[in-house]
Order: sequence, then C-alpha cells, then structure tokens
Amino acid sequence: MQKFKASFLVVIAAALCVAQSASEFETPEVNGVAKMLNCNCGCHLNMACVMPPTGLCPVCRENKVRIAKMLKDGMTQSDILKVYAKEQGDKVLVIPPGEFGFAGPFIALGIGLGAVLLAIRRYRGLKPAPVAAPADDAELARYQKQIDKDLAKLE
Repeated sequence: MQKFKASFLVVIAAALCVAQSASEFETPEVNGVAKMLNCNCGCHLNMACVMPPTGLCPVCRENKVRIAKMLKDGMTQSDILKVYAKEQGDKVLVIPPGEFGFAGPFIALGIGLGAVLLAIRRYRGLKPAPVAAPADDAELARYQKQIDKDLAKLE
C-alpha cells in the first residue's frame, strides 16, 4: 500500500509539473507581441525575455498569459499594443532603433580607430630632442666651487 501511495504522489506531481508548462503562452505569436512591450519589473528588457535561474520573469509571464488570452479572444497585435499603451502609457511600447541606432556603434568604433591611428602616426613622427654638447670640465669645476662656497655659508 505504501508503494502505491508513493507512486500515486509521483504521478500527481508529474502531472502538476506538466500542467504548469509554458507551452500555451510561449508561442511565436505571443512572443511577437511581447517583443514590442517593455517589461516594467526593472530588468530593462522586452516582455519576450527569459530570465535565469527560474526561466521567466513573473511580470513577463503574467503579461504573456494575458496576451495569449487576448489573442484567443480575437484581438489583433495592434489592438493589444493599444490596450497596453492606454493602460500603462506610451513608455511600455518598445521603440526599435532607427538606422543610426544600428549604425551608431560602428560609426563610433570607426572614429575611435581613426583617432588611435592618428595618435600613433603623430607619435611615430616625433624626433628625439638634440643632445646637448657635453659641458667643459673647467666650467663644471667652477660651478662646483661656487656651490661648495654657498653651502659653507649656510652652515
């Protein structure tokens, strides 16, 4: 009887795990709408995100379930986006970067590379300062005597 109870509990636990699967709201249609909405949990990602270690942000999960229900009810993608924008404001909508948004990092990289190459070229072209002629020993001896005389006055 104990083995039967244990087996029954394992089967029920497995059924509950399968019942909680995300298959109904992890469809391409739902993720297509979710990619156009910002998550408001603070993760700074769109709602199509998958966050480790649990696998899904609870806010995104809740909204994906809602989006799936709206799609089942026959709402279009634009209708769903309008509902979210009306409820949470326009900040919920993801604004994809324009052409400069995609090209900006590459332009910055090119400008930085050009600046580095110009700096290398400039420093390669510098010539060392001319070496001064060695001082005459008689002059050095005269200066050394003057220094010694001044130091003797300080004592």
